[in-house]
Amino acid sequence: MSRPARDRNEALSQYDGASPTTMSWLDDGSVAIHWNDGEHSIYTRTFLREKCPCATCKGTHGPPTTLVEAKPKKKGSFNIISGPRPAPRQAAFEIKAVEPVGQYGIRFTWGDGHDTGIYAFRYLRLISPTDDADDSPKDSKPDDAA
Repeated sequence: MSRPARDRNEALSQYDGASPTTMSWLDDGSVAIHWNDGEHSIYTRTFLREKCPCATCKGTHGPPTTLVEAKPKKKGSFNIISGPRPAPRQAAFEIKAVEPVGQYGIRFTWGDGHDTGIYAFRYLRLISPTDDADDSPKDSKPDDAA
């Protein structure tokens, strides 16, 4: 196992028992989670999408692709890639549905149809963008993709 993979597994293992006691929507579309260790986290839609753990978004199957916008075809050129254009970037940050995955995580369905990321509770706890001191997001952009 490579050193980065080992470090990530060690970081995740500290949250093996992480479990939400409550989960709720905030008015701006963010997700609030109260954890069984007493912490409280707020995840904006933008933050959650940018932290999608699926193989495509992480680049495991090549360069990350789910948030790339299609560029218009130039006059006199031809498209090598065929198929429908990706949904606009704004739709990529709209949460259409949330469903449980076993008893260990949740899966979001995004406005562009992406739904392959399984957010394990221990992963969500690890990437928590808020601290309990002021409940304000840190290391996260404002969620202006309404």
